Amino acid sequence: MARTRRSWGALRQLSSGRWQARYPDPDSARLVPAPVTFASKSAADRWLTKKRSEVDAGLMIDERASKAPLRALWEPYRRTWGALSPSTKIAYDTARRLRIEPRFGDVRVRRIKPADVDEWIGDMIDAGQSRYVITETLGVLRRILNRAVRDKVIPTNPCAERGIQLPRKQEIQRPVLSPSEVEKIAQACTRERDQVLIRFLAYSGCRIGEAFALRWSSVDLERRTTTIRENISSNTGKPLLRPTKTYGTRTIDIPRKLAEQLAGIRPGINPHGKSPLVFPNARGGYLYYKNWRVRSWDRATAEVGIEALPHDLRATCASLLIDAGASPKDVQMHLGHSSIEVTMNVYARIRGGRSADLAARLDALIEEAG
Repeated sequence: MARTRRSWGALRQLSSGRWQARYPDPDSARLVPAPVTFASKSAADRWLTKKRSEVDAGLMIDERASKAPLRALWEPYRRTWGALSPSTKIAYDTARRLRIEPRFGDVRVRRIKPADVDEWIGDMIDAGQSRYVITETLGVLRRILNRAVRDKVIPTNPCAERGIQLPRKQEIQRPVLSPSEVEKIAQACTRERDQVLIRFLAYSGCRIGEAFALRWSSVDLERRTTTIRENISSNTGKPLLRPTKTYGTRTIDIPRKLAEQLAGIRPGINPHGKSPLVFPNARGGYLYYKNWRVRSWDRATAEVGIEALPHDLRATCASLLIDAGASPKDVQMHLGHSSIEVTMNVYARIRGGRSADLAARLDALIEEAG
């Protein structure tokens, strides 16, 4: 076995005739072999020269760590999730378990190429996965590999160099309900609690989790105000009480008629004692969204023939406020959005018949001009 000494690193010819390059690890000074062997001594020497340049520039890739399978990076990444919501953690873990690990779990990190990512995305598209699922899954893989790039395990992130286009986002026109449609849905509910809850969602603009978490101590019926402080999440099983989505507290005014309806259920509907919650379940605890959706909302909308989701009530409130003369900033503060762009681009929808109303106003202005 031929060996060649250099001022930095070492070369040796293997029994197969190929050449191996080894470089000194900056931490241990031990010689570390290159990840591949070379057909000639000159090719191995060029690689070693390039490696020294990387080490001197602080750009050296950790060859040992790059040999680890992708699944070895999961647990360190998962430990950085402290501030994420429980539902987000579940979504990320589901993406890893169902779509990332079956494809890349056993693959060495350095072996994942942009073409592999493209093929993987293509397979998800062919399997009928939605743009949302693909985007979320790709985002999880990208963040894992971003950490590998940061820690100099790989030089670049293959997810950033992908060439395949994601499916187009399907634009779905969500409805804006009229007050009469809101009332039809409310009246179709058998429980008075649900009737008032639906009106509250439509005319307060609260998130559903905020309404489920609302306490009587946060409602001032005399002044007709409601203070939103908390949000309840029940999508992951046991209801979890958390701050509002923007981690802020806001106090909003509510219509007089809604305040009167809230006063009508103030004594509480809990047969086991008065609940501190405005909209409790039968035992006085928090409502579960999925249960409430199936047992109350879906039955009511099916009965009256209105295709809408509970979340549409929030957009309904935004649109009705704008129709009533509220400024975009007023609506943003009322709904508790972090930015006015979210308010205008997502929630301020065009109410049916609004275009005809505007045309009638234009007619009136034209008539004034003679």
